[in-house]
Order: sequence, then C-alpha cells, then structure tokens
Amino acid sequence: MNREITLDETIEVARPLHEVFAYIADFASIEQWDPAVARAERLGEGPPAVGSAYRIHMKAGFALHYRVVEFEAPRRLVMDVTSRPFTAREEILFDATQHGTRVRYIARFRFRAPLAALVRAFPAVMDGVARDTMAGMRRALEDRFEAPRTSLATALADRLVLPGLWQFTRFGYRRAQRRWQPCSAWLGGRHAVVTGASSGIGFATAQALAARGATVTLVGRDARRMRATAADIRRLGGNDAVRVEIADLERMTDVDALVARLRKAGEPIHILVNNAGALFNPRQTTAEGLERSFALLLLAPYRLTEGLQPLLAAAGGARVVNVLSGGMYTQRIDVDDLQSEHGNYSGAAAYARAKRGLMILTGEWASAWAKQRIVVNAMHPGWADTPGIASALPAFRRLTRAVLRNPAEGADTAVWLAAAPEAADLSGRFWLDHEPHPTHVFPHTRETAAERRRLLEALAAI
Repeated sequence: MNREITLDETIEVARPLHEVFAYIADFASIEQWDPAVARAERLGEGPPAVGSAYRIHMKAGFALHYRVVEFEAPRRLVMDVTSRPFTAREEILFDATQHGTRVRYIARFRFRAPLAALVRAFPAVMDGVARDTMAGMRRALEDRFEAPRTSLATALADRLVLPGLWQFTRFGYRRAQRRWQPCSAWLGGRHAVVTGASSGIGFATAQALAARGATVTLVGRDARRMRATAADIRRLGGNDAVRVEIADLERMTDVDALVARLRKAGEPIHILVNNAGALFNPRQTTAEGLERSFALLLLAPYRLTEGLQPLLAAAGGARVVNVLSGGMYTQRIDVDDLQSEHGNYSGAAAYARAKRGLMILTGEWASAWAKQRIVVNAMHPGWADTPGIASALPAFRRLTRAVLRNPAEGADTAVWLAAAPEAADLSGRFWLDHEPHPTHVFPHTRETAAERRRLLEALAAI
C-alpha cells in the first residue's frame, strides 16, 4: 500500500533573488539547512542545471537520490527524489518581493509500506518536517552568526599535541563539520586573488570562490597550465569572471611586476589568498640568490601583500587569508638565519620556519591594518591529499593516505574565512576547520616582540 502526501511551506528573507537562488540551487547546501540531513554530495561536475544529481545521506540512516528535472534560473527548481522509503517530486519557487525574496517549497511524497501506514496514522509529522526544513533554510539565508570560539575539547587536544594531530585528518574535518553554522554568503561584485591556484588547495579555493560569484584572479607561473586551470574553473562553476596573472613567486622581480600590474589596473581586492608553496630538498637558491623556501613561502607573500595593501584598503572591508602548516608548531623564527644558511639543512624545517614567519606577519598586519578594515587571518588546511604532498612527502602520503582530506576539504576554511560574515569579526588568528587554534603549542617556539620587529625590518630591507 502506498500513501501520497503534499507539503507546501513558504518563507521570506531579506536577500536579493539571485543570491537566494544561487545558494539553494546548488542542492549540496541542503546539509547546512535541513536538520534531517547528515551529509550531501554532488554527483558530477558543472554548475547546477537540468540533469544535476545529488546523493543526500540522512541522519535516519538511508540515502536520497536527487535529480534536477527542471531548472529556470532564478525562479524555479524541480527535482525528482528516489529512496527506499519513498519517492517524491520537490518544487522550489523563488519570487522577488519588496523586501527580499519569497521561497515556496512544494513536495509530493509517495511512501512505500510499511512507512505509508505510519504517515497515514501521524500526518502532522511530515508537516513538522517541512516547517523545520524551511526554518533551517531561513536561518541559513539570514546568515547572522557569532564568530566561533575555541572549544574546550579543541583546546585540550591542542595542548596534548597527539590528539591535536587527529584533527588534521578527514575524520577531524567531518567531526568539526557537525558544529558549523551555514554559510550562504554571495561574493558577486568582489575581487579575489589566489596564488598557487593551478592545483590542490589553491585550485579548490579559487573554484569555490568563483562558484560563489567572485571575480577571481589566478596567479601561477606556467601560462599554459594557468589558462587550462581558468577554463576548468569557468566550466565547473559557470562563472566566466576568472582571470590569469603569470608570475613566478620565487622571483621577487616577478612579484614586484605583478603588484605593479594590479595596482595599475586599480581594481580593489576584497580577498587575497596567499597559498603558493612548495617544499625543497636539498637547499637550493633562486636566480636572485635567495633560498627557495624563504623566497616563495615568506618573502613573496610579504612583498605581495604589502604591495597590494592600497587595493585591499580600497575594498572597504578586505580579507587576507594566509595558508600555513601544522609544521609551524615545531619551529621558532630565527631572524639571524632566515635563509637556512647555518647548520644542517632540512627542507621540512625550512618550510615550517617560513610558515612561522608568515604567522607572525598575520598578527602584525591584523594590528596595523585594522583601522582600514583589512582582516588578516591564517589557516591550516589539515592533511590534504594534494600534488604537493605526493611529490614532496611521498612516505608521509603512503602512511596517511587513508586519512587524508581531499583538496576541497582542505580549502574549506580558507573559503569560509574569505566569505562568511562572522569571519570578519576576528583578525590575526590561526584557524583550522572554522575554529581558532593557538599559534604556539610549545613554549620554545614563541618569539619576542623584538624578534617580531626585527623580522619586519629584515624583510623590508631585502
């Protein structure tokens, strides 16, 4: 015996029609606003359209398969739903109102036995499900949340070190995800610059920002590869506003030329993601005589960010996101040996010391530029399975491959720091999975105020 039931719920939110449609139409966002959903995944590539499919994992233990059958942007979305307990056709209608957007959800469910008998006996249950779902959607679209604080569990794990390492895995990511607030921010009209965007964390960050409507400038050194990357991001997100700037960030002449080009164009920069990085063994120097880790990981983001500061200030509320590494926790800055000229060279240690230096810059910029409304934060992507890890740390990848995050999971906090309204409320912090973490876990890595000043002076002098 089958039982058919129709649900019809409406909400209104103070958001423009195109923003509301863009957020809801990518139906993987349902995990942020439907309290019954545990996890949602997009099946296939490309922007939402007829034929787009999603697998929705419910907290009740079964999965739903959604397929878009009608797509009329920005007015209407119709999906067929199949699962073991029921089938359904869900229709979502979007209308502009005087104060924002009205969203109407109409669903026709056909339940299979034995669930059909329960639905017939308790019809109000489904009405409650629809109300809860739409209330969650309203809350996500209103997007008014407080900035996260460090939880007691996270603070204890960081202090004990080994439990803190567990947070870097994909299991740590999924556990943290359960307590996140929705993020429906639309970035249309904002300009983002992402370095190291050809693969891994940089590519995933740029793709996600473009999918949210941002104009994205990709920075990389290989012109052919960067053109292909830009084409991929346009195809995946349906956003044509993806540009390319060619610069080898190990060469300060290239960094300075990039700054000059962007400043000449004069377009404000709302988001700057300093992501470019690599690990070098043995010690190598650039054509300009600089140790490569120092040049790429510390001096380049310093010169780039300092040089673009006027464009960040012109944005009237900019975000700088510096991508760091947990290896930073093991190292102290040595201002007298920034280029690893003394002692036995270790590529991993040089990498970590440069990231420690970038964390120091994060705090200094956050303080110096607060009055210009430039928010500066650093983030750790966790242990993500990227081409950089595969080439630089093959043994580590073999040992940890089963627990590594994918690049999108690694990039998630960088995107959140760039987009979420509440992420603008804290600056100068170090973040992992939308939660602030300490910048030091060992006392011996703490620098003095004098060392911070000397670092700035040393970088400015080069």
